[in-house]
Amino acid sequence: MSTHHGWSGHPALRVALQLPPAARAGVVICPPLGQEGVIAYRTLRLLADGLEARGVASVRYDPSGRGDAAPDGAPDAQVRSARHAAALLRSSGVDQITFVGLASAALVAAAAADDSDGLVVWDAPASGRAWLRGQRALAAITIGADRVVDGVESLVGIDVEPAEAAVLAALTFVPRSGPTHALVRPGTTAPRGLGTVPTTEVAGSAELLDGTSIVAVIPGSAVDAVVDRVDSWAPEASVPTVLPALTEVLDVDARVSERILALGPEGLFAIETVASGQSEHAPVVVLHSGGAEHRVGASDYQVTLARSLARDGARVVRVDRRGTGESTPVRGDERSFFYTQEWLDDQAAVLASLAVPSERLVLVGMCAGAWLAGRATEESPRLVVEISPNDYRRHLTTAGAFADAARTVAQPSPARLRIRGWWNAVVPKAVRDRVARRDRMGGVAGHVRPLVEHGTEVLLITAPEDAELFDRLGGQRAERRWPGRLEVVRVTGGDHALFSPVMREAVLTEVRTHVAAAFPVHT
Repeated sequence: MSTHHGWSGHPALRVALQLPPAARAGVVICPPLGQEGVIAYRTLRLLADGLEARGVASVRYDPSGRGDAAPDGAPDAQVRSARHAAALLRSSGVDQITFVGLASAALVAAAAADDSDGLVVWDAPASGRAWLRGQRALAAITIGADRVVDGVESLVGIDVEPAEAAVLAALTFVPRSGPTHALVRPGTTAPRGLGTVPTTEVAGSAELLDGTSIVAVIPGSAVDAVVDRVDSWAPEASVPTVLPALTEVLDVDARVSERILALGPEGLFAIETVASGQSEHAPVVVLHSGGAEHRVGASDYQVTLARSLARDGARVVRVDRRGTGESTPVRGDERSFFYTQEWLDDQAAVLASLAVPSERLVLVGMCAGAWLAGRATEESPRLVVEISPNDYRRHLTTAGAFADAARTVAQPSPARLRIRGWWNAVVPKAVRDRVARRDRMGGVAGHVRPLVEHGTEVLLITAPEDAELFDRLGGQRAERRWPGRLEVVRVTGGDHALFSPVMREAVLTEVRTHVAAAFPVHT
């Protein structure tokens, strides 16, 4: 596929433009807000591929102020960015534009589209107010009372200023004269505000959006339905396209800049963040996201961390592993690579491409990324930071096996529920703990020993649930065994997923502090 990456506009969007040599039409694929957008990332890539196969250009993007885009505190950035994306497509020579919005992005797409544009809304909320009310209820359960700090409220995967919350709440649907179509879950209807519009029931929205990124399944039939609808609206004739000018280097501010890299034999997508006047001997920090998620991290914490570390004097690379984000082709039936040799190979390829001496190398990972960072024993990094570690296995799995097991636990059969109840009622807790430790081969000591014996300093940053697991799997004994080499920071009130602002602030502070302590000359 012909994907062109870069930045565009002021403040700049990070864009992925799929532009065939000649196109029949163009589609603006609006990204859902917060964790919805993280979970749906690969699905929207598959949509772009399907459109290109029909001769339709598309643009996916991070709106200014979010993801890999330039900073922007304006409350209207979501809709303004969607309109800029449409202008970018038009500048390539495409005349007919359709906006596609999944979940919360349907509100943005509807607000950005003119009546001359097409509009496809997919699993849309009733209104901005209804979406915001639901997200606040979910955040109250997931994050708790600490989710509002200095007026900024943390929802699930996105922080919102009061002015932006007001703009989002005001988004609504109105009847349109242009081509409009709604894709809905079985048994539901299109948003009432659209009036009477053609509607198609599609399966798979719940399986995509209603769980975590671990168990999310790409709804191939729904993607096909969107492609078919846009295809039916597009003219038969194609027009030649011209690649618009994209910015290859983003100036985040007066000191910090970013550029896109392709690393290793798989061409893994990565973004490098550096500062002007940086020492050639500066530490290099590689950031691994959690789960099967792409490089920005929960509530864009990895973007904030990368730019902060660059200001401190480090060179920072945040990377999409195989099967995540922009790396490797996307398939409707793709299998995630949790705890597999493939992800270990990806890490080795990234480090080989960067060619960093071990004494200048820092690896920082969250959740599954923490496990991955902790397996870099041959590279002997100076510092490894594991954020929200919750798996210490030494034996590898095969592609898809971990996600399949997670779905089984999340959606157990009646027989499994009966067995689970018997197990918890009859088997002593000490035995259950031993089995849990066996399933995570070697526990904490087995995970940490190869690192500290190679001279690596190890920092673990844990929320209460991960601290409890750490203790249960022999973590306190490991702390006593390797004082000064293994440090654990326990964040009271933190959460595993980093949706909590308390947890994210602790992570930012601890990582920056420990990198500065390990490399005092260069930071």
